[in-house]
Amino acid sequence: MEDLEAHARAAALNRSRPDALGVVHLVWAPLGLGPVRSFLRSYHAHPPGIAHELIIVLNGAPAEASPNQADGSGAGALTRDGLAAELAGTEHRLIELERPVLDLAAYGLAARALNHPRLCFLNSYSVILADGWLANLTQALDDRGTGLVGATASWESQSQWTRGRARYWPYQLARLRSARRDYPRFPNPHIRTTAFMIERTILLGMNLDAAHDKRDTYLLESGRRSITRQVLERALRAVVVGRNGRVYGVKDWAASRTYRSGEQENLLVADRRTADWLTASPRLRRRLSRDAWGDYYLGADADDSGECS
Repeated sequence: MEDLEAHARAAALNRSRPDALGVVHLVWAPLGLGPVRSFLRSYHAHPPGIAHELIIVLNGAPAEASPNQADGSGAGALTRDGLAAELAGTEHRLIELERPVLDLAAYGLAARALNHPRLCFLNSYSVILADGWLANLTQALDDRGTGLVGATASWESQSQWTRGRARYWPYQLARLRSARRDYPRFPNPHIRTTAFMIERTILLGMNLDAAHDKRDTYLLESGRRSITRQVLERALRAVVVGRNGRVYGVKDWAASRTYRSGEQENLLVADRRTADWLTASPRLRRRLSRDAWGDYYLGADADDSGECS
């Protein structure tokens, strides 16, 4: 009941107030200027449709610019000064992390430093694809029974035997037992953490900043105590919203044409994985889609609680 009441209060906030909603974009400095420029071009090209504050989280910045970065070529790790120059003319708040951390830990640290009731997180490779993108995410989260909204989701499980190339089979066999301990079997519905929106109070209870290694982040993304499963345990829904503004519950994710489905033509915010799928061979596409959704769109076999029927 507490979660629902807090959710209703957040939804009732005046949408003209930028302090009610924070958009947190993570900048992983070792990637250089390329991803930042791609994000900023898309951010300015597509009106969000709702007031917000843009927060840039600089992660892993070196103390000094590399020769390539200093000469403006865009190569080399990004420094605070280089980022500031790129952000000139873009209203934002900058948070620079003291030490390099993984993506989800950076999200957790940013959430503790901010006080917006709602936060939208976009990873370093995020590229916005449609006008009204932020309004679409917000409207989906306004639903009283919804606790997590993403631009993409998957049913993939790391506990599944994914076949692939024979040379990887020994590695898969070696890790299969531990994977089946740590990850639910397929279908394993989870919102992908490349672009998602959530209430800050709910996120803080998940202690994302305690994620110390890749294993921790994988478990938070799709393990037995994933962000999605923790939201579902609160009797709240996890949904995907498409470019068309439609909201998709768990059973409809595979048919949403957002992630490894259709031509991804309904995708709201792209990332590295969605871009890779678009350029993959037909054979690889089929395998990746099967990993995400099974041999057929299995939406009829799960409900919005994430449980199979």
